[in-house]
Amino acid sequence: MSAITPFPTDAATDALAAACAATRLQPYRVIHKGLRVLMGHTLQQAGATDVADPAQRAALVDAVDTLLSTCEDHLAHENRFLHEPLQARAARAVRAFHDDHLEHLAQIAALRRLLQQVRDAGPQAPALAYELYLRLSQFIGENLAHMAEEESTLTRALWAHFDDAELQALIAALEGSLAPADLAFYLGWIALGANDAELAELLGGMRAAAPAPVFEQTLAEVGTAIGAARAARLQALLDAA
Repeated sequence: MSAITPFPTDAATDALAAACAATRLQPYRVIHKGLRVLMGHTLQQAGATDVADPAQRAALVDAVDTLLSTCEDHLAHENRFLHEPLQARAARAVRAFHDDHLEHLAQIAALRRLLQQVRDAGPQAPALAYELYLRLSQFIGENLAHMAEEESTLTRALWAHFDDAELQALIAALEGSLAPADLAFYLGWIALGANDAELAELLGGMRAAAPAPVFEQTLAEVGTAIGAARAARLQALLDAA
């Protein structure tokens, strides 16, 4: 068992604290908040599912498959639109994160094999489902730590080699590569993970770029996801912008 490392006490060398305090563009922030909600929701479902019930088992298989596909897509988007541009300017800065991504892809492949076993199992299904739950716990735990490093150490590397206009262009290219259904899927989870101010900033950018009917539909879908009280606060922030 590994020991828990104490938080750094020197603010000057604490990349995480420095990144949190900075006012520059943070490219990983809201998407990672959405992914954390999706991961937590899927893990909770894995723990609560009774795999003796065929409907519950099928729903779990679908949920875990969705999580794994989302993680694969997210890694591909980060590699193409953030890590490869940074690698072109500072190859060493991204090397460890690239290695992490390769390991995550191998873990996803292993989880898919286990998921197929859960789907097809007979009497062994409860034991395999519990193994899946614990393997998912390990995978999600590693991803949580990895995302925190991206939001601190790697974000500071991006700041050192790109100005905010360049970073915004990279993010716009990433968002522009998504199909409408994929964008709506990500936004649904981001809406549950982001705070009101973050969500208003994100939607404010969409309002400026998207046709009005598209934006209004998106806003309505977000409102349904977050509930009436939050939707009212969000609308007030958008009206005041």
